[in-house]
Amino acid sequence: MKAALVCLALLTACTPALSPTPRAAAVPFARYVAMGDSITAGFQSGGLTAESQNASYAHLLGQRGGLDTPMPDVLAPGCPPPIGVSGAKTCQRARPDVQAMVVAVPGAKVGDVLRSTDTQVQDPDPLLYDPDLYRAILGPGTTQLQAALQRRPQFVTLWIGNNDALLPTLRGQPDQATPLAQFRADYAALLARLLDGGVPHLVVMTLPDMTRVPALIPVRVLRLGGLVDASCQGQEAYFGTLTVARASREQPLSCTSPAALTAAEYTQAQQIVRGYNDAIRELAAANSVPVFDVNAVLDRLPGRPLLPTAAAPFGRSFSLDGIHPSSFAHQRFAQALAVFLNEQFGTALNTR
Repeated sequence: MKAALVCLALLTACTPALSPTPRAAAVPFARYVAMGDSITAGFQSGGLTAESQNASYAHLLGQRGGLDTPMPDVLAPGCPPPIGVSGAKTCQRARPDVQAMVVAVPGAKVGDVLRSTDTQVQDPDPLLYDPDLYRAILGPGTTQLQAALQRRPQFVTLWIGNNDALLPTLRGQPDQATPLAQFRADYAALLARLLDGGVPHLVVMTLPDMTRVPALIPVRVLRLGGLVDASCQGQEAYFGTLTVARASREQPLSCTSPAALTAAEYTQAQQIVRGYNDAIRELAAANSVPVFDVNAVLDRLPGRPLLPTAAAPFGRSFSLDGIHPSSFAHQRFAQALAVFLNEQFGTALNTR
């Protein structure tokens, strides 16, 4: 998931460093590497900043294990700046010589983890692929997989696949999502490369239901603002914020537009993600890799507020682009992952 999605401002929370709870014979939590896309990278409110990077669940999980877990911090105002922050995109690293342990790249799909670099990508989507981000996070000519294995990790979390379905869903075209057979093949290759590369402790994470993101707005809500025309009367349909941003009373949206996500396409999008998650679970089971269910965490987070505010239009759980989790949600993910790792591997991460 990535920039260029409609956002308003950045909301983050500072979390002090946490020390693991001492326990006899605990498995040492060391050399943790986090792989994935914009969520793991710490992208919030349509932008990537050092503040949001350090609010990432991956960084917080490292703290819970007593690790430094350095991030590839970008200089202000951000790469790109979040909505409401002025200034040109700045993708230079604040500490270019530090080897960051979070190698997730905003916009990455499963296949990108295997193959894409700052100079090499297949069919780049301008809203997902940004070579400046690849250079800032991974360095020149390096795939995310290569960067992860170069760090000789002892623990790896992998949360990837969101972008294979999200943007097509927001565009009203779920049939443009990565085909399940290709998703499965790429994911299988990725697991094999990580395990063959000597990763002793690997956790894969499921994908959330893309239709639940607040950035997918139902027609019934848009009708209240006069942003849809008569073709939407009696229709159960949705528009992504990318499309809604171009609408007005003078130029309302039409439910005959390809950008409209119909009820049938809504169901199709859910089925696509279920297929992806089934593939993740099957491949993980075949390789004896534990699976962390992100939806169990999402289900416990506060929902959309009845009375949105300008400061938090999507509530406490989502940042201001309506897609990426807030700092509060990242804290919850880190806590749940700490519990999970302790259960799976016998580590002693702080779970308070």
